[in-house]
Amino acid sequence: MKALIVGIGAIGRRHFQNLRRLGFRDVAVVDTRRQPDAPQRSFFRTFRPRRYRVLAVALREGKPDIVFVTNPTSTHMVTARTALRAGAHVFVEKPISHTMAGVDRLIAEARRRRRVLYVGYHFRHHPQLKAVKRLLEHGRLGRILSARFITGEYLPGWHPWEDFRKGYAARKDLGGGVVLTQSHDLDLAYWLFGRPKRIQAVVRNSGTFSIDVDDIADILLEFPAGLVVSSHLDYLARPPEKRFIITGERGRLEWDYHGGTLLLTTADGRKRFIDLPSRFERNDMYIAEAKDFLRCIRAGEQPKSDGRSGAAVLEMALAAKAASRAKRSITFTA
Repeated sequence: MKALIVGIGAIGRRHFQNLRRLGFRDVAVVDTRRQPDAPQRSFFRTFRPRRYRVLAVALREGKPDIVFVTNPTSTHMVTARTALRAGAHVFVEKPISHTMAGVDRLIAEARRRRRVLYVGYHFRHHPQLKAVKRLLEHGRLGRILSARFITGEYLPGWHPWEDFRKGYAARKDLGGGVVLTQSHDLDLAYWLFGRPKRIQAVVRNSGTFSIDVDDIADILLEFPAGLVVSSHLDYLARPPEKRFIITGERGRLEWDYHGGTLLLTTADGRKRFIDLPSRFERNDMYIAEAKDFLRCIRAGEQPKSDGRSGAAVLEMALAAKAASRAKRSITFTA
């Protein structure tokens, strides 16, 4: 297989190196930047990949079998559609886009061409979260009553080598903002609990940074059968935090990503810690999702994190922003 990475920011470089680790030798890149930053310069010195400036040329000359879309969110749709039309299977980094415009057409085109369209929400491949999924499916907590997700990380610390205000996460024109950029928790809620029926939210720019996007949000999701899920997202927390508590009739699950802990507490007070594999590291999730993408291609299967799933999470994120603007709940119909 031949691969193409479109966008060589931090996540694009990660996927490039992971594909090399998985045995790919023909991995080209599309790089439109005229002034690469220090990590990009180091990347090109180290790996010397075949480099294109124009996507159409890369697709025509390179004829890749798979394309990883890792450029800014606002360009995902046109890049993914162009890659599909060139006959490639497509992996799109989360979120699938910044608006719903064209998303249904992209999904339909992937199915018509029998190409895999994969949306990269890597936390689905975290070992402890996979354990959470199994426990819930097996009914260990009984009926789920509530869940609280918290994700916060100080935006200037993400890529210390660059001006954070110029990155896609901080720019409205590139599809940034905390609700879209940190939509992992919305994806986890969708993956674990299904479709919400109603969404309320407060989404704001705190004024902490000179950026034109939301940097703090509190989202409330109402599900059928009475389940209520809250999600707090921000670009402000120092040190970073990522955790949740899921409460059911027969106990609760408490997960702390940075602490590396997952605790199951039963209703009678018994506790069980579910440990990470001894050599687990963050990149293992990215390797796992790349392997899953390739497995789906070889098996001719639709992935669980497919275009429809990515579209549902995007609609949740956009509904949260709309609910905040309207100061009322929004019925979710995806």
